Amino acid sequence: MKNFKASLLLLFIFQVIIKAQTVDDIVSKALAAKGGAEKIKAVQTQRLSGQILFGSGAGNPFVVTLERPGKIKEEITMNGMNIVEINNGKEGWVINPMSGNKSAVSMTEDELKNTSSSADLDGPLVDYKERGNKIDFLGIENINGKPAYKLLINQKNGQVRYDYIDSVTYLELKLAGSVLSNGNENPVESFFINYKDVDGLMFPYEIDSDSPGGGNKQRIIFDKIEVNPKLDVTTFNEPVAAPADSTKH
Repeated sequence: MKNFKASLLLLFIFQVIIKAQTVDDIVSKALAAKGGAEKIKAVQTQRLSGQILFGSGAGNPFVVTLERPGKIKEEITMNGMNIVEINNGKEGWVINPMSGNKSAVSMTEDELKNTSSSADLDGPLVDYKERGNKIDFLGIENINGKPAYKLLINQKNGQVRYDYIDSVTYLELKLAGSVLSNGNENPVESFFINYKDVDGLMFPYEIDSDSPGGGNKQRIIFDKIEVNPKLDVTTFNEPVAAPADSTKH
């Protein structure tokens, strides 16, 4: 009986919390927790570097560079080979020696859509109405022991995602969405950990991702996050593969 009463009390508390919240309340507080919409929109360039681990494997160094509007460059070194992906906001290229592409090849339509989503410095909450995004509040869920507001976000570009916002800190705990591959949508979940302040903005210094049911786990650990670094004007040009080492035969 005591457990039953406790469950009813907890349910009542959650219902009160839910009724007291609206989408705009949650979005406003989430943006404030991040550092504020104006400060987010003031970011013109960004550079993130660290290690990415696949499964239980060793870390692989990477650098991600972004610039408005919609430009992104991703570089990762694996097994001594450099993989480069660039989307300049209009077109994109990939160099992936592990797939046999030692020189730049044009991105597929799916790759362009995936990288364009990653290149959004604002995220879908900033000015969401003006940008044509629709957000619905779906209630509260438990994310690793923390109650979180679940938001369904239908973006203007057709992509759908679920954001889980910590009900205490209002920082994002989890993102559930999909990645396009060969015309198919593959589900992916990302968990955001170890937030730190960088020039007045809060960034997670660890992102753990997997594909539900697929077992494709990856862990990103950032060593350094830079806000508004000065970038070379050629950063988002079509990449050129590193010359072959003439000493090897």
